[in-house]
Amino acid sequence: MRDEYDFSKGIKARKVLKDIKITKTLRLDPDIVGWLEREGKKQGMGYQTYLNWFLRKSMDSQENFEERLVKLEKIVLRKKA
Repeated sequence: MRDEYDFSKGIKARKVLKDIKITKTLRLDPDIVGWLEREGKKQGMGYQTYLNWFLRKSMDSQENFEERLVKLEKIVLRKKA
């Protein structure tokens, strides 16, 4: 073992963690995979990249239960008034 090591050309952990992908087996209906492939192709990406983008977009924009309930109450109460 050396007394000293040169880490000046090392990769920061943040960059490495961002690029990590987890392998999981999913069972999707053929029409779903076909749609993902078509939509991904329209966007210039593969179906797995498109699926990841689509899920992330959905995850980031998802409202919590209380926010959805407030919106629903405003709509319902406006119609009753």
